[in-house]
Amino acid sequence: MEMIDAANQPRTTRFRMIRDGRAATDRLVLFAALYAIQGVVVAFFFNFNKPYMIAAGVREDVVGTLESIVLLPFVFKFVFGPISDRFALFGLGHRKPYIIGGLLVQTCSLIMLAFVDPARHLTLFGAVAFATVFGLACYDTCCDGLAVDLTPPEDRSKTQGAMLTARFAATMVCTLLFGLWLEHGGGADSNTRVPHVLLACAALGIIPLMLAFRFVEPKRPPEFETFQWSALRSLVRPWTLALLAFGTLYAIAGMGAEINLSAYYRSIGLRYGDLGTLGAVRYAGRAIGALLLPFVFRRVGQRGCLLIGIVGLAAATAGQVLVRGGLVATPLAFAFGAANGWNDALFGVLAMEAADPSLAASSFALLMAVTNLSVAGDWAFAKAVAAFDHNYRLVYLLASVVVLITLPLAIPLGKSARRDEPEPSDVA
Repeated sequence: MEMIDAANQPRTTRFRMIRDGRAATDRLVLFAALYAIQGVVVAFFFNFNKPYMIAAGVREDVVGTLESIVLLPFVFKFVFGPISDRFALFGLGHRKPYIIGGLLVQTCSLIMLAFVDPARHLTLFGAVAFATVFGLACYDTCCDGLAVDLTPPEDRSKTQGAMLTARFAATMVCTLLFGLWLEHGGGADSNTRVPHVLLACAALGIIPLMLAFRFVEPKRPPEFETFQWSALRSLVRPWTLALLAFGTLYAIAGMGAEINLSAYYRSIGLRYGDLGTLGAVRYAGRAIGALLLPFVFRRVGQRGCLLIGIVGLAAATAGQVLVRGGLVATPLAFAFGAANGWNDALFGVLAMEAADPSLAASSFALLMAVTNLSVAGDWAFAKAVAAFDHNYRLVYLLASVVVLITLPLAIPLGKSARRDEPEPSDVA
């Protein structure tokens, strides 16, 4: 296996990177499988978990609070970056053991979740759901770290494309199939089929688990084991703080609004099958939004893409007030997904630019963590719905205003993160 000579590489690529074709294919398959199983779990939690608990008899405001707590590991998943950067486990490497551990926790928790009634044992249900998301956050972050470690610069776009496409495709397909299963799977009550869906999610996790066990993580030479917390000072630069503000606000408003779409759809009489179809349409939109960004980026630049993303997401969020049935909901769901996919991809590009190369996995994970503050948006959205007497349409309008607040941030973020700023020091 040919490895890049780290000593002679630019500062931005000073990691062990695989160029051997077979090894590169193996890692790409592993990355895609890990992102795909994320999509499977997201398909359930973002589209069906909330309606499931409400139908079981849990109050809607309680469901919103519980789901925000359950999704907290997404907010704090950045802690796995420094931990895996610093500590190798069991002689298996810095990433592989954490990936395996996260998958095992997720799989076991999903199995347990299938046997817990949220109406009778709400605290236990929340705790097991929290453990599920905890496992997902662990292997997600360490998968990103492994991708940063092993991917040569010329393969980064292909790797990111494969990973995101796998996630969006899995989420789209599973959202559609889960919705159809819950609606037409037989039996009198759709809720009784939710445990079967959870067991299916757990079974699908066996595929990436087997791939992770087979994967051999290359050993790092001693010079790559240097770990310096001081590299994270790049996170307090003015440009980076503006990026963090943008990521926080668009995630809270946009993703918080999306998580509550399933409850909104149910409140106007749409069925589980409709939820699955519309969820699949949203994730098809996400894929299209993410795919279009690179082409438009070359033509209108960074600031132009920011303006398109902010205005587009605000319009798509406000547009949800027009939903009266499935016919109108379908194009609006696609637009909503495309706007979120565009902004997610754009934020990822900007975060890669802002991340300190000498501690890439940790700094990148910290930057990406702010987009997971959508759990706060979920809680705030649910509370607002309750406060305004279940007036979802008014709350969607308010969420669109929050998105528009980020417009001034396009001014500083429209230029390079490195302009007029000192270069971060190299790892000693």
